[in-house]
Amino acid sequence: MYSLLTILRKRLETIASEEHGIPVLTLTQEVLRNLSRTERGEQASLVIQRQEKLAFAFRDRMTRGQSFQASNDYRKTFYKDVIELATEFIEGKVEAPGSNTDSAPRHIGNPGEGVKEAGEKLCWFVDPRGLLDANTGSRWPLVILAFDEYHTLTDKPLDRVWTLFSELCRALRKVVSLPIFSLFISTASRFHLSSPETRLDPSSRDLVLLDPISEISFDDLAFSAREDTVSLDRVVQLDWIAHLGRPLFGCYYDALAGDEAELLLFARQKLLNGKSRIEVDGPGSLACLSVRFALKFNADAVSRAVAWTQVERHMRLCLSATAGFERVITIAGSEPLLAEAASHALRTSLANPVRHLANHPDLNCVDRGRRGELVAAFIVMQARDASLALSANRERWVLVSNFMRALLSPSAYETLQESLPTYWREGEDKTFGETFRDYAMWFNHIIRIEDHEMINAENLWKFITRGAMIMCTNNQYGVDIVLPVCVTTGNLSRNTVTAILIQVKNAECFGCDVDETSFDEMDPFRVGLFSDDQLPRPVIRVVFALASGKAGVLLPRYDDHHAADSFTVFDIWCAGLSPDTFKCIGDDDLAPYQFLLERSLRPHDGFDLKKADDPRMDDSTRAARGHRRRTTAPLTMGDSGHNLVHV
Repeated sequence: MYSLLTILRKRLETIASEEHGIPVLTLTQEVLRNLSRTERGEQASLVIQRQEKLAFAFRDRMTRGQSFQASNDYRKTFYKDVIELATEFIEGKVEAPGSNTDSAPRHIGNPGEGVKEAGEKLCWFVDPRGLLDANTGSRWPLVILAFDEYHTLTDKPLDRVWTLFSELCRALRKVVSLPIFSLFISTASRFHLSSPETRLDPSSRDLVLLDPISEISFDDLAFSAREDTVSLDRVVQLDWIAHLGRPLFGCYYDALAGDEAELLLFARQKLLNGKSRIEVDGPGSLACLSVRFALKFNADAVSRAVAWTQVERHMRLCLSATAGFERVITIAGSEPLLAEAASHALRTSLANPVRHLANHPDLNCVDRGRRGELVAAFIVMQARDASLALSANRERWVLVSNFMRALLSPSAYETLQESLPTYWREGEDKTFGETFRDYAMWFNHIIRIEDHEMINAENLWKFITRGAMIMCTNNQYGVDIVLPVCVTTGNLSRNTVTAILIQVKNAECFGCDVDETSFDEMDPFRVGLFSDDQLPRPVIRVVFALASGKAGVLLPRYDDHHAADSFTVFDIWCAGLSPDTFKCIGDDDLAPYQFLLERSLRPHDGFDLKKADDPRMDDSTRAARGHRRRTTAPLTMGDSGHNLVHV
């Protein structure tokens, strides 16, 4: 640390002597004491300019002409000088034992040659009169030491309990009183290893470990998307979606000058941790599913480890984390380019997404929902993907009619096209095909909203600019999934959008008979889709009665309709998880869908012992132990193990 701070100061001194325009402060302390507040502020501004110019010039020298393959000569020479000075420092000093037999040895130098003194000289060179070092409030950092991928320093040397990280922290404590700030950067999730134990270094007992800084740049390069300024055709273009989310992809797009294939390959490799193809049971498969379906992970230790791997290697976002990693929140960001890359990767794997999740060894770590909403989302997304092939213009958006053709059985779709609304406003009693002829949809991933007001038309158009469908909050009134819909002409605004509202039922009591109250709960004004003073566009309401034993698609029509209504709506009742209901469910996909639906009813997987958990256990032992586990939770399910005394 002494060597690093010393060589850095010498390099900055050279830069100051060679570069023009770097402010030089010549006022003495006595003169500064007599300055007014305004004059002192002007001098402080000069120091800030000095710091900025020195930092810019140093960074330019350290990065100019670099490539991914090699560092430039300036950087090589800089660190060579640091190592040489450190070697000289160690060889010329007396070695002293550490604080205990397990800690690293210390090297005692002459007075005035320590880390603190080197730090003071560096800070005084940047700010010779200490004008930026205020006595109150936050300190202005003069020097920021950034340690990239610092988690590699937390590994313990052989037969030692100290780490390079703990020794680095010990050295940095020498400059804790100076305006030198240390930034530890890591894509790994081993933050809990960042706190050196007090028994290794008694001087650390009074230190407090700060929470990790998890905030990143997001949407900083995105194009402006104000209401009524962009069209559907614009927001599906590659340059638009590439600039949403992390600036990494927008910058890469600009550098590639619009090479779509290369950009999608790059995004896929980032998502798959360098690979270009999915390993069906690997973390890359889960990463693709997470990006498209906004998967949430459970809170147990195993699930948390799976989520950490996704953050470290597969582009999942760490929203927040506490010191020691006792609590962490991770999310799948809304990045349509990554979702597009995930869609391509899943398609080339020759297996539909539902099979990837149903057969994945980490399925137990995924929050599958209790209403069957995740299963419904898979059905919707599979229909969307299938409807792309029906799009004559080959754009990323699809017509509502093509989406419904891919979703419903052929006979149900033909009937729907010719059906009239369930209710209608005056003058809007037209067939489904005529009503939605010029309406389209664009989504390739899910956003899980946390505020029910986000489904209002005032906000709904914004989801189309990101290519997202909506998974509603828990206990959202009347609706579980919202698919934004807009007219194909004109710009996106609250006046050009409507929605397909989906309610998911996962109880056998909802069968192949229409339950009118379910549709009543999806009143577009009551659920907040439209405001009371807004002229509503036609709406589609769909109920997925997934647990129905009988399959079928019903289009309710009420003969007693006689007066104009406040909105126009087409109601569709989809009963049963079956190809006879949903065209997009192929024969090979039915079993995975049924498996996921059944698993969604369980809050945990504790009653089941899996072969992967202990391959040495035979089937009979596994079944017997599972039965014994069920007996400890009587009457919670219908299995005989839960009803032992009643059999």
